[in-house]
Amino acid sequence: MVSALEGGITYWVDKVEPRCGIEFDFASDVISKGGSILIHDNEEDATYELTKAKLLQGIRMYAEQPKNSDIFEVIDHELHIDCGMVDAEVADAIIQYALFGEIIYG
Repeated sequence: MVSALEGGITYWVDKVEPRCGIEFDFASDVISKGGSILIHDNEEDATYELTKAKLLQGIRMYAEQPKNSDIFEVIDHELHIDCGMVDAEVADAIIQYALFGEIIYG
């Protein structure tokens, strides 16, 4: 989420608004603590809600259709995400998959 909010989606998003009834230090913490984030799309003048379920779906879709990066590694015969390889471009793709079901920008 940090990679998305601090660079990945900033070319098509002009505002991010956390929605939750919990304390958080950073907007990137909201999803993991059970909240959601309103994402204001400046290209379409629309607002979308990103939830944990949508984010997980975006990650699943990225696993099926990766874009320009290999973020996956096999450890003990299981597929894992190497979080150190999730750059702004990958984070952007995951968020777009989560919100739109496809890559529409970039």
